[in-house]
Amino acid sequence: MGGEWEELRRAIARIAGEAAGLLRDLSCDEAYTRRERGETIRADLESEEYVIDALKSEGFGGTLVTEERGLVRLGGSGPVFVLDPLDGSTNYASCIPWASVSLAAAPPGARRLSEVVAGAVAPVFYGEIISFSRGSGCRLGEAPIGGPASGSRMLYVYVEHPEAAMGLARITRSLGGLKVRSLGSAALEMAYTAIGRGYAFVDLRSKLRNVDTAAALGMTIECGGSALGPGGAPLDAGLDGVERVGSVISSHDPRVPGKILEVLGGGR
Repeated sequence: MGGEWEELRRAIARIAGEAAGLLRDLSCDEAYTRRERGETIRADLESEEYVIDALKSEGFGGTLVTEERGLVRLGGSGPVFVLDPLDGSTNYASCIPWASVSLAAAPPGARRLSEVVAGAVAPVFYGEIISFSRGSGCRLGEAPIGGPASGSRMLYVYVEHPEAAMGLARITRSLGGLKVRSLGSAALEMAYTAIGRGYAFVDLRSKLRNVDTAAALGMTIECGGSALGPGGAPLDAGLDGVERVGSVISSHDPRVPGKILEVLGGGR
């Protein structure tokens, strides 16, 4: 079955990379950075449409859970795909080059985020695609990643409320030597953390959804790390539509999320 998931990974990585290339070509064009509704910009919709067409042209059926349209039926049977067509749209709309496309897949009939078996996070502006398939490891581009041996002390953090900011202060005081960053594409930062280019990813806003985290969660687990959701339970959510997962703590080192949760006092 690992071979089947590896073939799926290659298709997902290719499609996500092509969508990222499209977004790169459209970047800083006011026609595509204008707001359509809420936080959605035109580029979100263009990328989503591209991925839907690409999945169909590759012969995939099944369903697609996507940020803008919710649940899309691709026709026939097939995997459950999960898409964030433009993670970092605020950066993108401001012509700041840090954004990504996140695409993941679970087997036909899957109902939970934890069932994702392949995924890719494609940087829009710079860097190679990060991808994984269950049982076959993680890849940077097409190069296998053995195991994160990083000494990175980069802590990717998202907070909004004063209580969460106090929690961040406790983390930095307790763990020491951390470089705090909040760059604006949670999927990309969580993916980089999964391969060891970050100490941990911590989002305490309770805003992340299954579409934001599907690919990066799968690669975190496949790379040997762990990710915790609200209350310290393993991160998970449904796949019947766009669903909020809440706060997230993840790391390529499976011991780190528990340490951070302990520092936070067990509360989120």
